[in-house]
Amino acid sequence: MKKSMLSTIFVLVALFAAAALIQAHAKIEKSEPAANSTIATVPTSVQMWFNEAPDLKVTKVELAGASGKVELGPAHSMGKNNIMAPIVGKMTNGKYTVNWQTAGDDGHVEKGTFTFTLSTKAE
Repeated sequence: MKKSMLSTIFVLVALFAAAALIQAHAKIEKSEPAANSTIATVPTSVQMWFNEAPDLKVTKVELAGASGKVELGPAHSMGKNNIMAPIVGKMTNGKYTVNWQTAGDDGHVEKGTFTFTLSTKAE
């Protein structure tokens, strides 16, 4: 009976530890422009909010459209869990992809992608 009790306790501890590790990674909670959105005005920056403070030392943000990469200024923090990269390159109507990389409290590097579409009436 003691072996089965110890086995059960071991399994429960392992499950809780695994759950804690999974939740420790930085996960994007929202972005501006919003993922999968269509916007009518040219954005001045790309912003992302995470479930924990991002590590700026490993943070990278890239923006690309049909014509290739769009130049961004350096990514920096705008708050505890926020990253902002100013858009300094030209943008025209079309679909854009944001590729991001950062790490959270555990140091594990996370990467992700989201898209948005720019559709201004002027073009």
